[in-house]
Amino acid sequence: MTNANKKNAQPKYFKPVFAALLAALIVLLTFTIGGLRIGPLTITFNCLPLAVGAIFLGPVYGAILGLVFGLCSFIASFTTGSLTTILLNVNPFLTFLMCVVPRVICGFVPGLIFKHLPKDSEPKRLGASALCCALVPILNTIGFLGLMWVFFAGQFLTNNDVIGKVGSQPAGNVFLFIYSFAGINAVMEIILNLVLGTAICRALLAVTKNKI
Repeated sequence: MTNANKKNAQPKYFKPVFAALLAALIVLLTFTIGGLRIGPLTITFNCLPLAVGAIFLGPVYGAILGLVFGLCSFIASFTTGSLTTILLNVNPFLTFLMCVVPRVICGFVPGLIFKHLPKDSEPKRLGASALCCALVPILNTIGFLGLMWVFFAGQFLTNNDVIGKVGSQPAGNVFLFIYSFAGINAVMEIILNLVLGTAICRALLAVTKNKI
């Protein structure tokens, strides 16, 4: 194989290898560090490798990494004792959808958006990276809590285990209580992704010269 052919073949092998590394990082983060617990919710660090993967590998690989994220989240719910664990006991299938579907979407959509944003200059590439890094935790929070409300709204008002997990709150205030935590959760994840994710993307863009 000539040097020119080797250079052309590098991106072909880079993407699956990089995706495998990011997937392994997601698994490692899920089952070791986990996330920062705040009340009934957890600030996850998995949005960071997911954002980097969606930006550099595109929407398909982003969706695959989102699937890994969602499956890890679902598996972890069997042992974490979180609110998701209680909802798992209520309806395993709906809990599976709640864990997996939003994560696939928040890997696919930012990757698709980044693919079509203008990136013909350094500021534009940096701006596109920052936007997509922030979009991943936003979509994750909206999708996860949105499906939680769609699937389990009644449980937050009638199920004593669910009400007890989110705190001793009057039934009418349960949603306000949990979504206030969700606001803190989302803001902190957005800041984390904006700062670290954009810095990582800038470094990788410099190394790859935006050829990936």
